[in-house]
Amino acid sequence: MSEISSDITESFVSETRELLESSRKDIIDLKVRHNDSDILARLLRNLHTIKGNSRMLGFPVIEKLSHALEDIYKGVKDGQVKNTDRLVRLVFAVADKIAECVTLITKKGSDNQNIDLYLLYCDKLVAGELIDIESFLDEIKREKGEYVESEEDDELNENISEIQSIRIKLSRVNEIITAFDSMITRQFHLKHQLSELQKIEEELGNHELSKLRKQLETDISALETSIFSVQEQVFDLRMLPIGIVLRPLENTIALEAMNLKKKVKCEIPPTDIAIDKVILEELGDILMHLIRNALDHGIETPEERLALGKSEEGTVSITCVRETKHIELRITDDGRGLDYEKIRAKANKLYPERADEIKKMADKELTQFLFQSGFSTKDSVTELSGRGVGLDVVWSNVEKIKGRIKIESEAGKGTSFILHFPLTLSTLQGLFVFANKDKYLIPSQHIVDIIYRKKSEYITLQNQSYIKLEGQLIPCFSLSSLFDGQKRFLGKDADSILIAEYMEQRIGIIVEEVQQYVSLVVKPLPKAFKNFSILQGIVFDEHYDIVPILHVPEILKKLKSLRGYDIKKYEAATKKRAVHILVVDDSDTTRQIEKTILEGAGFVVETAFDGLDGLEKAKEKQYDLILSDKDMPRMTGLVLLDNLRRMEQYKNAPVVIVSADQSPEVLAEFERLRANAIISKSDFRRGNLINAVKELVGETE
Repeated sequence: MSEISSDITESFVSETRELLESSRKDIIDLKVRHNDSDILARLLRNLHTIKGNSRMLGFPVIEKLSHALEDIYKGVKDGQVKNTDRLVRLVFAVADKIAECVTLITKKGSDNQNIDLYLLYCDKLVAGELIDIESFLDEIKREKGEYVESEEDDELNENISEIQSIRIKLSRVNEIITAFDSMITRQFHLKHQLSELQKIEEELGNHELSKLRKQLETDISALETSIFSVQEQVFDLRMLPIGIVLRPLENTIALEAMNLKKKVKCEIPPTDIAIDKVILEELGDILMHLIRNALDHGIETPEERLALGKSEEGTVSITCVRETKHIELRITDDGRGLDYEKIRAKANKLYPERADEIKKMADKELTQFLFQSGFSTKDSVTELSGRGVGLDVVWSNVEKIKGRIKIESEAGKGTSFILHFPLTLSTLQGLFVFANKDKYLIPSQHIVDIIYRKKSEYITLQNQSYIKLEGQLIPCFSLSSLFDGQKRFLGKDADSILIAEYMEQRIGIIVEEVQQYVSLVVKPLPKAFKNFSILQGIVFDEHYDIVPILHVPEILKKLKSLRGYDIKKYEAATKKRAVHILVVDDSDTTRQIEKTILEGAGFVVETAFDGLDGLEKAKEKQYDLILSDKDMPRMTGLVLLDNLRRMEQYKNAPVVIVSADQSPEVLAEFERLRANAIISKSDFRRGNLINAVKELVGETE
């Protein structure tokens, strides 16, 4: 499955610790209250949740330990294992080992531990063998060594007096950033008032007022420097090393290459570049899609490579370079390269009404089609790619991080995907511009150049104005025409033109004035402007006036006269309806994992914390599909499914069950109630879930 975000790992750690604490209490209560069935059911459910979450997140040691405890208490439930003091001491030792593994995850990101001794004694207990608990505990101490007590003392001291770091919620950091934005805006307002004060001073010629104004100017300047300095330090709280995402890719590439029976080496030079945590979370999924594309579509088989005179081992390299406040990330393979004629043929097949335009397109322009949903030049799909979630998802996620992407390729030599994105999403870099005397902010990531042209330098073709730049004819539009519907060219001798780029297409945006380059914190659009797709947010300028942020991709689609600049017209016309899914699971970690996977595939996802909550939400709203866990408190997945099938609106609605229990009896019961799919937790992968859901909601290719 795709890279799991650090938020989900933190959630797993927190939830596992809570479940362990609850389980320890239940273990004691169960001994005192003589195997109370409610306590036993809760204990088994908690152990089952720990096991399932560990499997899904790839922590096999915790999975094995919790599975061993689950087997012990299943034996207690069935009357095959006696709940003795010996048993309690053993399971507490195993629980302590799980807690130790959880701590290890927080420090090293892995639960790698030797647990053979623990599993051996658990197996003996379940098998009915008499165990020597004292020998077991002694062996544990010998394995750990004599440092155990001092380690506990160190941990206690660290908890009290030697804490070097604290955890802070991302929402709290965002609140501080927003507060700084207000301070900066107020400081801009003070500077404006200062300029007004200078005008009064000049009119009055007052020397004392002049001294006061100059001192105030010095103080405001010093305050501005301090505010920006502290703001940068706050921004750094959200920054994490990009290596967190890059390091695991070497193993991923090796495993995926083996699955495809290809020989591939990975080259990822070490880097200490840090980027915004919000960007990092999106970047993992972007890189996975691009790597899979390179392995499946780019790199040839060893036999094909040898026949072409290449080394039988292909290469995938990932390089990362910092450019002031932006990052360039390049994913390159030395494979077959893009087949532009095949892309052209597929584009003609999908868009027959644009045949003339496609025929005239240069090879570079054709790459934009690759980012459209369902566009593939491959004749058959594979497990790895071609399942309908590909470069369209990459493009969508790149837009989320305010970046852009382009492709460079040479037949027989390979392909490069080049990503450009900011270091942080805390602020937005852009240009204040004027159009029809109104002020706007245009984000800088889509602006590739600012030029000035005289009226005599325009070329007019079919009532459309063009300029010639780098040997290319670029259509030009007045920004004011977006708002009053008229093409308005300015009265000055020369026009200010922003060269904007999107999906390998360029246009010139004519503005009245380019005022200044700024870096400001973005605020969401007021509700009254939510339906204006051309706007993506607002900022405040130095006069504390609201300035709307223009959404460049929408501008390029609106400022068009040729169909070639409306590259997503086909997708807009055939846009699929939103598919609403309800995820029902009593584990917060599991809900987050499943929600992340499904949202990444373009579905609208809501969650419920158990079966009863899920049933209430299903009554209030019609969902296209419901995904439910099997074992939950208050109402199990089986009972939930039974209730859903009794409701008219869910009589035939798709319901998917995720269960570790794949016994014939359980499967038969779910089939009787017409569960549409039962996914095993032991075989839980991102592709399995998405493929099952897409098939049930009718989105398969």
